[in-house]
Amino acid sequence: MAEAATAGMEWPLPAALCPVANFCFYSSMYLSSLFLAALSVRRYLGVAFPLRFQGQRRRPGRVLAIGAAIWLLACGHCSVVFVAEFTRMDNDGGGEQGSGTGRVGGVGVDGVDPV
Repeated sequence: MAEAATAGMEWPLPAALCPVANFCFYSSMYLSSLFLAALSVRRYLGVAFPLRFQGQRRRPGRVLAIGAAIWLLACGHCSVVFVAEFTRMDNDGGGEQGSGTGRVGGVGVDGVDPV
């Protein structure tokens, strides 16, 4: 928000980069949270059931599958940014976001969508 305030509440870059920046920001937060949760579950299972997990060796295929599922979940959830942005642009008649309208992220300066 501080970056938007210093730019006069306008997106200074091309309009296509706005959803990309939001996607990268939020997906990194989701990914780090989900990977920490998966690590916590693994450690909990190792502490709660030490005899069951003591002799098992780690399976790289299972770890890769869980990692891929976490990536798909986080990126699928954050792809809503692209869907919302491009449906809004289609409803606007293909207008560019932030081109002198005083909008950041599709919302006006006063918090109301001007469309």
